[in-house]
Amino acid sequence: MYKENKLIALSNLGNEVIEGITGFKLDAYLIALEGWRRGLELKWYRDQSDLCEMNVLPGRTSGRFFSLSDGNKTHYFFATRGDKVSNEAASICRNKSLTKKLLKKAGINVPIGGSFEDEHELLRFATKIGYPVVLKPQSGSMGRGVFVNLQSENELKKAIQQIRRNTEYKELIIEKFYQGDEYRVYVVGNKVIGAIKRVPANVIGDGIHSIRELIEIKNKNRKINPYLSIKPIKIDSQVRDMLKKKGYTLDSVPEKNEKIFLRNMSNLSQGGDPIEATDELTDEVKELAVNALKALPSMGHGGLDIIVDPDNPNEGTVLEINSKPEISFHLYPLSGNPKDIPSAIIDYYFPDTINKFKSTAFFDYKSILKPLNNRAVEELKISDAPSTNCFKKTFLVQGKVINVGYMSYIKRQALKNKLYGECKRDGKNVKITIIGSESGQIDAFKKYIYDGSHKSVVVKVIEDKLEKITEPFKIGFEITN
Repeated sequence: MYKENKLIALSNLGNEVIEGITGFKLDAYLIALEGWRRGLELKWYRDQSDLCEMNVLPGRTSGRFFSLSDGNKTHYFFATRGDKVSNEAASICRNKSLTKKLLKKAGINVPIGGSFEDEHELLRFATKIGYPVVLKPQSGSMGRGVFVNLQSENELKKAIQQIRRNTEYKELIIEKFYQGDEYRVYVVGNKVIGAIKRVPANVIGDGIHSIRELIEIKNKNRKINPYLSIKPIKIDSQVRDMLKKKGYTLDSVPEKNEKIFLRNMSNLSQGGDPIEATDELTDEVKELAVNALKALPSMGHGGLDIIVDPDNPNEGTVLEINSKPEISFHLYPLSGNPKDIPSAIIDYYFPDTINKFKSTAFFDYKSILKPLNNRAVEELKISDAPSTNCFKKTFLVQGKVINVGYMSYIKRQALKNKLYGECKRDGKNVKITIIGSESGQIDAFKKYIYDGSHKSVVVKVIEDKLEKITEPFKIGFEITN
């Protein structure tokens, strides 16, 4: 069961930092935020340009392109892919057959298979290699159009028809199905940073609830996981067919601790479980992952899908390599300790920042999306992160301070003096929190609190003690009613 973890990659920053951010935008934000907190200059771009041309396929890209700079060198990123992953490597990753060819040439175990447009040739090849088989499109991502553990020609034909009906994929790959645990392994340079075991959607019986009820319970738990919140287990024809084959219905009540699988595929977007399992991998499998990444030209980091032989844990088969993989599930697994993928990526690009001070501040990512999406700006620079520890002080202001421009005045003065915080209504009073990198800054700002705006009348100010900030805080200044 998922329990809210402190986000290792962001030191002591909690889950509130990424609230409402999902998908590849969350991946981009996590990496950008890690670099920004180390003092790197951060810029966001509306789209790729001459400055950051990364041969990205057409689609919505706003909020995923960004750069980080230390003043001497600048690196560009698109979501989790940085410029140390070449355009050639990214193109190869999109072509699964070419990827397999290069891996095989490098002596890496890959699945037995082939690619076909003609259905009859595909069916003949499936008979040749023997069932069960895996069917998937030549290009594609996120598990779209992938069918695993197809046991017969009839099942394979149905899968082909479904792909043809629901997608535009023409060339299909047929591969031998390999038994074993499937892992998404993330490699940076010469090191495995994290490995997630992807377990197909399932529920565990308690002897009380039906399968339908167990799915509802599990979905509530997934909802609180920042990565899985938009990836519930959906009850569809595949789930019903899977249960029927095993003699169950949605109203069946499994015995206590009985595990009921709902799908064959381990795809997380279809309800699969991300289980942190880096320590499960043997050194041999980790070496396999590193060597597989090296088989592609200028592939500095990326994610690999690997099946580990259940009879020989030192043997693995590389299914594919991803140049722009998701990383959020490494930080928010359903169980196990999160792995610090963003930090490892920044270490790789900016090794001089490894021991540098990390601010506890964060910036409002969602607020930068609006001007980018509206095409109001081509690029947007984020204000620098505080370079030292910060302090805060809270003031309760009494008097004529509501609807007289007082809070707007405080906000203007705070931003002018490069202070952060918030100003909010508290009954007939106003509560002000001022955050600064020096206690003297906050003391100097008190004159604005006492003087107030032209129409306000400050009668009394109650000051709390000055505190060193240990919790996350957002840069900028907000007015909250």
